[in-house]
Amino acid sequence: MKKKSEAINKKWGICIMNKNKEDDSFSNLKASEKIVVVVALSLLIIGALAFVVGLFFFGFAGLFRILGVHYDSVSALFLFVVLYFVVGLILDFLSIVLFKLLVPYITGKYQLFFTRMVVECTFSWFAFHTVDELMSSITVPLLTEIVVVIIFFLIEYAFDGKKR
Repeated sequence: MKKKSEAINKKWGICIMNKNKEDDSFSNLKASEKIVVVVALSLLIIGALAFVVGLFFFGFAGLFRILGVHYDSVSALFLFVVLYFVVGLILDFLSIVLFKLLVPYITGKYQLFFTRMVVECTFSWFAFHTVDELMSSITVPLLTEIVVVIIFFLIEYAFDGKKR
């Protein structure tokens, strides 16, 4: 059975990494195999990012429709989502750092939740408001910004895998 699968692999040019060999590494692959690996990993990463941005896009589109937010075009909404995603990633990292610094000084369960809510919502609102102010093609009222940020926090908190 082993010889038959090896013959099929050679016929179709399939490269199967053998875990028993010590010399199986990326540097020992042929140039064409390296290209295939790099392209496959790049497509996987791009696909994952596109999926996340797509979820954000359709989430924003639905939420904005419900809340009556006006935007000039779908491309303006897409640009808003991408900008919010980039600015939000940076500020989310900062909010996590600040929250981790504050955790040792908080004793109660409800104080911890409230502190997390205030820190994350503040940074998320700052990202949301900044992107809203940078773009003239989308107009989001201040109250709607706050409602959206709180909804996003509650969704994130509900899907957080940690036990509370």
